Amino acid sequence: MKTQGGFTLLEVLVALILTGIGLAVVFQSFSQSLRLRAKAEAAAEAVQAAQRLLEDEAFLQALLSRGGGSGPIPQADPWRYRATVEPLRWAPRPGQEALPLEGMAALTLCVEKAVPGAGAPRCVTGWYRVVP
Repeated sequence: MKTQGGFTLLEVLVALILTGIGLAVVFQSFSQSLRLRAKAEAAAEAVQAAQRLLEDEAFLQALLSRGGGSGPIPQADPWRYRATVEPLRWAPRPGQEALPLEGMAALTLCVEKAVPGAGAPRCVTGWYRVVP
């Protein structure tokens, strides 16, 4: 009796199932990498927008003298900023009362995209000398 070569139906089904599982994993990884790439691009864009503001000395001095502010970032539509200025405080030792440092301020600058679903604002805090 002759035997015919080939695969049984069960072997073909197992191969198809394994191939399907493998493709699902690959597509899930690809999808996740696209989402992570979009988040990374948004973060890089936010850093560039914040850097533009922080490099503008006149803008920084205006924020420090006003005690903060908010508004659109020039040449960075649809990005907006929000800045708060507080006196810089320093505690000599842990547990001791923090004392204000004269002539110094802590500026917290937050930037966010002014579109729905853009995510949380990205913030940075820096210490600056207040020029009277």
